[in-house]
Amino acid sequence: MPKRLALRIVAAILGIALLTYLILRAGPATLVESLHRLGWGLALIIALGGVSHLVKTYAWRLTLAGSGNRASLGRMLQLRLISEAAGQVGALGQFFGESLRVSALSAEIPIDHRVSSVTLDRALFVVSGANVSLVGLIAALFVVPLTPATRVYAVLFAATLIILIGAAAVAMVKRWPFLSAPARALRRVHYIGRHIERILPLIHSVENRLFDFHRRTPFAFWASLVLNLVGHGLAVLEVYVILLLLGVKIGLLGALVFEALTKLVNIAGSFNPGNLGTYEGGNILIAKMFAMPASTGLAIAVARRARAIFWTAIGIICFILLSRPRARSGSGSIDQSVDGETPHEDTGRAIAACIILDKNRSPLLRVGTLPILLRTILAIRRACEGKIIVCAEPDTRRQMERELLNIGRLPHFVDWLEPPSGVLLPRLMRQIASESGGDCLLVVDGNTSYHPALFRQACAWTGQNGAMLLTEAGKPIGIHMSSANFAREVTDLCPSDTRTLDKLETWLVSSLQVRCEEVEPVSWHRVTTAEDRISAERKLDRWLVKPTDGIFARMNRKISIPISRQIIKLPITPNLVSLFTLIVGLVAGIFFARGGYWNMLAGAVLSVWASILDGCDGEVARLKLMETDFGCWLETVCDWLYYLFIFGGIAVGLTKTLEPVTVVAWGSWLLLGAVMSFLVTGFGRQRFANRRPEQYLAIWQAKAESRPFNPILYIGRNTEFIVRRCFLPYALLFFALLNMIKIAFFVSAIGANLVWLIALYSYSSFAVIRPKLKDVAGAPEH
Repeated sequence: MPKRLALRIVAAILGIALLTYLILRAGPATLVESLHRLGWGLALIIALGGVSHLVKTYAWRLTLAGSGNRASLGRMLQLRLISEAAGQVGALGQFFGESLRVSALSAEIPIDHRVSSVTLDRALFVVSGANVSLVGLIAALFVVPLTPATRVYAVLFAATLIILIGAAAVAMVKRWPFLSAPARALRRVHYIGRHIERILPLIHSVENRLFDFHRRTPFAFWASLVLNLVGHGLAVLEVYVILLLLGVKIGLLGALVFEALTKLVNIAGSFNPGNLGTYEGGNILIAKMFAMPASTGLAIAVARRARAIFWTAIGIICFILLSRPRARSGSGSIDQSVDGETPHEDTGRAIAACIILDKNRSPLLRVGTLPILLRTILAIRRACEGKIIVCAEPDTRRQMERELLNIGRLPHFVDWLEPPSGVLLPRLMRQIASESGGDCLLVVDGNTSYHPALFRQACAWTGQNGAMLLTEAGKPIGIHMSSANFAREVTDLCPSDTRTLDKLETWLVSSLQVRCEEVEPVSWHRVTTAEDRISAERKLDRWLVKPTDGIFARMNRKISIPISRQIIKLPITPNLVSLFTLIVGLVAGIFFARGGYWNMLAGAVLSVWASILDGCDGEVARLKLMETDFGCWLETVCDWLYYLFIFGGIAVGLTKTLEPVTVVAWGSWLLLGAVMSFLVTGFGRQRFANRRPEQYLAIWQAKAESRPFNPILYIGRNTEFIVRRCFLPYALLFFALLNMIKIAFFVSAIGANLVWLIALYSYSSFAVIRPKLKDVAGAPEH
């Protein structure tokens, strides 16, 4: 047996022995009593750890800026959880976890980009942690009554951290070859020299990317650093919440000092697998510095250990799922949803889109902070997969490319076509239809603002010949879909002086081979002047309101839409808005957990604000055309975490006025209902809205309305608004004002279980093959 492995086994045995000794010394009964005081607060601590993992994952994702490829946030979160789980067994496990992050990230990302991304992420986490520890140690010199010897050690540690942080900054500025220099030295070693020689170019590439990252992408660098600081800040908040639940008030500054000293304990115990025993002993010593009993320090360590074990278990599950072989579909197969319906995006037809820019009208006018042309390109891309061609004069093309490059959203999948001077539009369509190789040709006016649903409506046309034209009151709006054969033949059919899209579509309206479909006036707006742009902005605000929005949701929109309008001016993504809203819900849960009338009322007010901000992520996504399926699922997860924070906090707060047994019983019933509702609605979302998860509610309502004589579905359809985030916070505020929050808690426990029972019943009553539902004009997505 290797000596190193033997030493680790001995260290683990000694750690377990030390932990047992500490539990006996602190008193098992006292420890159990302290943990009992945490109660449902332990769920808050676990959820807070999940938020921290999300924040740190997003910080890691930012380190991929400039690589040309971006891995999904969901996969990166999986890999981070796996890496954190592996790190629990010590330095060797951490090395394995970091290696897995590199190898399993994405095969499309070059290896040097992956290595530099993981290295940067770890470096920024360490540097930000060193800064937090430094601030905490400096604060400890003024807050904690240290002995003279301890004060000297604190000063020495602080000085060491200052030197290390300064050395890291100088190394980046001076470009010290901290990777390549040791590698060149190791080339002289007989056994590993050849291997080092082979990977030396990779080492140089990684080193250069590390040095150039903050210069090449300064926003991503500073944003990642700030998010890592937020992650450490959440650890400080975790200490504060645990102590608050234990009845100890030391303030956020005291929690910062506690966390800074804990980080030093983690460094000292890094040799020990899982830091077992040394971590608990260190927490007891820190607690004694604050004049707390040993049982409190041990309770803090055990609570944080429980949180780590929970997320380690999730990481192990992720590793198992990641290790499973994936089934591969046959070549050329078409994806289908669970109930057998083929999504309209995968109809098997190749659709080429042609966007026509009028040189007399500027496509640079912005609607929702985006140029009209970019809005059109992104909306078409989401409606159908296929070639997108922009026809523009040379000067217009250069202007547009420069504008899109400046805002960082120049689509790489767009082809530009500069038509010869004086060419007729039908001849141009014939050329595009012939060269694109598509079955259909979608022609769009690039100077008009359209609702994305119009492109889906056009792409849903299944005609084999002829064309389909979208009109309003019989007049074309600048969108038509035609078969490739019709696009090639139209040159011989239309008048010889047809040079503009308006004239072509006016002629198409009179053609017998064209089908016209009417659209609402609110769903489009032609933009030629600044006044037209203002009108288009008003219509865009109306598109943000969903058909399924009730009274409370529409009331929230009056506040959330102006907020979203300001957010889109900043480099903030919808997912960041979702995470910020989740933090507001977490703070609301903390106030609920404190108990008392005013704390409950403050929690209810914050929950209402979380409800208002909950609409902002979807609004920002639609305004900036950044809708993704992951964003929809993230919003769903954040919704359920919000419920966990709120009702977990209420449960903890009620233990101060009600019998703990009663609260635990009702809380368990509520937890069962919440978990089952999450699983059942998740199943329904996958079954009925696999490709369009944001339309799950509309699909469910349509199916329920098709069975008007079913009493259970009638009740569910007319009461489902109660469990929405737009209504529930107002109900909590009402009960909090009347000091009757316990009634809301009991009613919620019953309601949560009715939700999943009604949902499960509805699925069994719905037909296996669902009817196709048309997109409702004005039905925005997220």
